[in-house]
Amino acid sequence: MNDTPQLSAHEYSQRAANLLERGRNDHAARVLSEALAMYPDDPDLLYQSAHLDYLNDKHEAARDTLHGVLAREPEHFQARYLLASLYEHTNDLAQSELTLLDLIRDYPDHAALFAKYAMLMFRTHHHAKAKALAREALRLDPEDEFALLACLMGDLIDNRRLSKNKTLAEMMQRHPESVITAHMLVSYLRERGQYWAAKRVAVELLRVEPNSPQALALVLELEFLSHWSMIPLWPFNRWGVIATVGFYVFGLVLFNVLRSTAPHVAGTVSYAMLTYVIYSWVYPPILSRWLKRRAQL
Repeated sequence: MNDTPQLSAHEYSQRAANLLERGRNDHAARVLSEALAMYPDDPDLLYQSAHLDYLNDKHEAARDTLHGVLAREPEHFQARYLLASLYEHTNDLAQSELTLLDLIRDYPDHAALFAKYAMLMFRTHHHAKAKALAREALRLDPEDEFALLACLMGDLIDNRRLSKNKTLAEMMQRHPESVITAHMLVSYLRERGQYWAAKRVAVELLRVEPNSPQALALVLELEFLSHWSMIPLWPFNRWGVIATVGFYVFGLVLFNVLRSTAPHVAGTVSYAMLTYVIYSWVYPPILSRWLKRRAQL
């Protein structure tokens, strides 16, 4: 006969939550298997089971379980919050936004919801809206770490000085979804030619993933693009072939105009443009090799 006291559904749920928080997923799975055998319809246990599936990348199973929880208990906060995260993780961003908006309507003073919505807006490149949401999150709770993280993301984009940048990488580690957002921010900023801002975000990613060759390569690429000596080549880096064609057409037209109106200047201008072209071919590979050697020291 087993004399071990039977735990309540709530106690089992708390035990599973503590295990998941510490990354002990296998142990949590055993606890949930035992608990759900006794309490198969308990919404909190089902939520923890969905959370475990989410962490194990079993997205379809997690979504089905969460829908089951919400069918029984439509206002279950944790299930709704996790469902928003699941939608975002699977790139159903519109549905994630709708879920978050419903939550914010029900919990208008919840700082973490505004911060999560801000991070989603950063991911979808609605940066002005994201920064406003982040400020509102911090106003609601100046101590909320997720709100602070969202505000710091906005500071990175705006090239503002980070007073707490030493803790930013740690916060990103504690909020894994922010790492995905940061990667997308880097790509977006790079495409727009905002190389300095992109480099600042990439440096934080390297602190989160210090052993990642991809993160290091990204920082080196952005350090190359944002180097002061590359400023004259910014149009070529920003617009590529379009800038090259535009420069060629502009140079040809300018030279023809000067040859007929100011022939004494045309030669000087042509030599200057030729020097610029040679610089654009020769200098970038030299700088790139130097930065890579410096990173290896």
